Amino acid sequence: MLERLRTESPLRQIRIVIIDPQPLIAEALQHMFAANPVFHVVGTSQTVDSAMLRSVRPDAILLCQEHGSTDLCDLIATCRSTAPTANVCVVACHTHPELLQRVIEAGADGYTTKDTAPGELISAMIAISNGSTYVDPRVGTYPLDRGTPVRRVRQLNHLSNRETEVLKLIADGYSNREISIALSLSEKTIKNHISRIFAKLHITARTQAVIHAIKTGIA
Repeated sequence: MLERLRTESPLRQIRIVIIDPQPLIAEALQHMFAANPVFHVVGTSQTVDSAMLRSVRPDAILLCQEHGSTDLCDLIATCRSTAPTANVCVVACHTHPELLQRVIEAGADGYTTKDTAPGELISAMIAISNGSTYVDPRVGTYPLDRGTPVRRVRQLNHLSNRETEVLKLIADGYSNREISIALSLSEKTIKNHISRIFAKLHITARTQAVIHAIKTGIA
């Protein structure tokens, strides 16, 4: 059955490079994508290998984050500079909205996590290879077409200047206490501001607030 699918699949497959610090996981991902006729795995590596990326010229790069890694945006930048036509999907350790903001601004086309279902990961790679931006639904919706600037026209939904400041700090990952210190306001006042922001934006969670801030250019 698989051989028949390979025969019937388009000649132009998605050339993918898999980057994961753990060799066992990298090998498992390689087998998973190699078994799908849509993909052609052209390389695997434990870190971003510029020489390899230039040599194999991938269409897509699966960039997996190691727990505790702080250089993810730098790795994305290296992928972009050495393989400028490749789409990059980040596989993070957790669903951090603040990390989503950073990796999208650094040039990533997709963002998901290591506990995502295999089929969902495959769908994500197909989506970014077709020119869409994919974000794990557990983080929020972020419908961007490739080439659309991350910082869009501001649509603040009548937020006041203070509410906009609070929303920006939420998007930067500040807690209520940290926001109160930064703005020299009580935590109760900050909570009231957040309640009004949620009501005006018709949202119920901080992750949705972060997505809104990114989409409208506040963050």
